[in-house]
Amino acid sequence: MNPIALIVEAIANALRALRNGLASLAPAPEYVLLTVSGPLPERRPPPVSRLRRMLPLPVVSAPPESLQEWRERLDLLAADPRVKGIVLKIGELTAGLTTLEDFRASLAAFRARGKRIAAYLPLATLPYYYLASAADLIVAPESLEWGLFGFRTEATFLRVALDRLGILPQWHHIAEYKSAANRFLYPQMPPPQREVVTSILESTTNDVITAIAASRGLDPAVVRKAVDAALVSSAEAVARGLVDRIGFEDELPAILGSDTAPATVVPWPAARARVRVPLRWWAARPSSIAVVELLGTIIPGESRDLPVPLPLFGQRFAGSDSVARAFRTAERTPWVRGIVFHVDSPGGSAVASDLIWREVARVRQKKPVVVHMGNVAGSGGYYVSCGANRIVAGSTTLTGSIGVVSGKFDASGLFLRAGLHRDVVAVGETATMPSAFTPYSEREWAALRGWMEDVYVRFKSRVASGRSKAPDDVEAIARGRVWTGRQALDHGLVDELGDLTTAVRRAKELAGIPDRVDAPVITIRPPKTAVMPQTVGPAGWLEEMRRAIELTAGRPMLFAPDPHVASLLGAGPPVE
Repeated sequence: MNPIALIVEAIANALRALRNGLASLAPAPEYVLLTVSGPLPERRPPPVSRLRRMLPLPVVSAPPESLQEWRERLDLLAADPRVKGIVLKIGELTAGLTTLEDFRASLAAFRARGKRIAAYLPLATLPYYYLASAADLIVAPESLEWGLFGFRTEATFLRVALDRLGILPQWHHIAEYKSAANRFLYPQMPPPQREVVTSILESTTNDVITAIAASRGLDPAVVRKAVDAALVSSAEAVARGLVDRIGFEDELPAILGSDTAPATVVPWPAARARVRVPLRWWAARPSSIAVVELLGTIIPGESRDLPVPLPLFGQRFAGSDSVARAFRTAERTPWVRGIVFHVDSPGGSAVASDLIWREVARVRQKKPVVVHMGNVAGSGGYYVSCGANRIVAGSTTLTGSIGVVSGKFDASGLFLRAGLHRDVVAVGETATMPSAFTPYSEREWAALRGWMEDVYVRFKSRVASGRSKAPDDVEAIARGRVWTGRQALDHGLVDELGDLTTAVRRAKELAGIPDRVDAPVITIRPPKTAVMPQTVGPAGWLEEMRRAIELTAGRPMLFAPDPHVASLLGAGPPVE
């Protein structure tokens, strides 16, 4: 027990107690109005980097609110007996379905503590309504434009256009369900890809409809019929049991109040000063759970964010060195008893994925590691996860995709059509293999395929070892196929469905920390050591983008789901 930490905490608690005394003098808010919007990242974003501040690009002053901040806020409100509940206003959400699923779990925990939730819907799509259905009262204005459209994907295939331009796509994928390069190779969606996309959409739709029906006390067939109808009025929504009351936002106090007096509804910025905060004595119980994050495309070296997303690769890049350093920090921190590894990634470099897998497998020998999967944790994202003690996923998480893809584009035909000539002088039989102006020779094709087969065999062996499966059993669920979290649970690729709170509970259990102990959950972000670009501004960013492409292109890649499906479900950037 650190005496200095105890003194600091005692001072902090004294200040909290003084604050609570002052808060008790102000009228207590019966209901607190909270607006949810944006992407809702899992953990509180780090401070704005020096590079970002130096950019001549617009800088967003306030980072998006995270699920971590929402959980803390709900815990705060649930602990104050004077607060009856919250009014959740659904704003413009860009969060993925798995993120919304996790948020619904937090709302359910808030209700389980005797609090009430009223949802106000000024917008109504199926994901928005999915979140709102977690409330015990849903209010919508009469003029609300309902659009409960089912999920779909629209994929553009480029092969015919590439042929017309004189660009030859030379890509190989293992196996038939590995679809990341299909848009370049085929003129239309091949049957294996269509099979997987259909399966994902059906599983996701069933999960969303089942969850809505359970929350609203409806037959799933009633909800499915409303989704098939899509365009319904608020009056029809009330008749179908989807909405409880029709009203405007200013009518919420009367709706929530009694016959004699309206309820007090106070916006969060004004209410936060009136809400009591709990006293914490974490220094007296120096056992904590660390969260290590892996967000974005996996690359060797250091993590980096680009100013704009790249097709296929996205905008965020998780470097193997950065992630490994975070694990080592958690490993040597004495008060960290367990680690939750939050993975939200479509995959990336095969070697970088293996390096991170090694850190997970090594550290778990000393401290338990529990993976929490976000919207996507497929291919390389699954590779880094399979060595953990336990894997927790959302029912709509996209995962699996145990396979390999690699290749290049030969642009020599395009140059010839444009009247350009590019001479390539090389020494060595495979010196031109990385060049974008010479096609693969038969020797190079054989080398590439052999390299990819080695990666695929290694990938399957990691899964077999981590999941205690026979190699033949892994092959049956591999072949590049993407699964939803619920499907992955059925196939033994994950251990249970849940959110980050579930993963923390499992980490505490494996670390021997009683569930009743309020162990702090801390995010490990070791200092970055990446070299700053020599040129600041657009030129510097172009160099960063070039380096990011160089780290990924032309090598065996472990890329996960069809990016169109990932974008549709809010799990990745659009690629068209």
